[in-house]
Amino acid sequence: MELRETLGEELFSQAEARLTEINGADDRKDNPVRFVDLSEGSYVGKEKYSRVQAESEESRQSAKDWEARYAEETKALQEKLSIQERVFAAERYLDGQKIKSPLSRKAILNEFMAQNLEFKDGKFIGADEYIKGVREKYPEEFQKDEEPKPKKIFVRGAGNTYKPVTKSEEEAYLKTKYGNNKYSK
Repeated sequence: MELRETLGEELFSQAEARLTEINGADDRKDNPVRFVDLSEGSYVGKEKYSRVQAESEESRQSAKDWEARYAEETKALQEKLSIQERVFAAERYLDGQKIKSPLSRKAILNEFMAQNLEFKDGKFIGADEYIKGVREKYPEEFQKDEEPKPKKIFVRGAGNTYKPVTKSEEEAYLKTKYGNNKYSK
């Protein structure tokens, strides 16, 4: 049921005229008074609207804060991962350089990382030249590159082994055929 039907035409037109008069004032231009049918659920109180609006703004701000925090932490983790990747690649590279002691390996690794060589596709550009210079400067810290010695071939000697001598081929044949059979003679 509408307000017009409930109040009747005369009373409704009086109320409408009064509201038009009130809304015509200069101080009500931004916030006019209106007829609202609350049965449709379209009216929300100003306090409730303001509260919901404030909660909405807080939620948006909280989401922006979390997004900013996520971006910062992701960036920090990416930086840590790239540093770890560089250190791991440097350690792997130095593993193949035959450094004698762990202490000199650590010192060379620190000096290598301080050089800040360009790291591209899992390899350091200019690392070979740097290590060549370190090898010339500190040759005692690296193992010598020795050529592998040829393997000695082991030959079993037959010098002092016991081998019974057979008297003839016939005797050897009979010995293999009959063995130690006492009745074969």
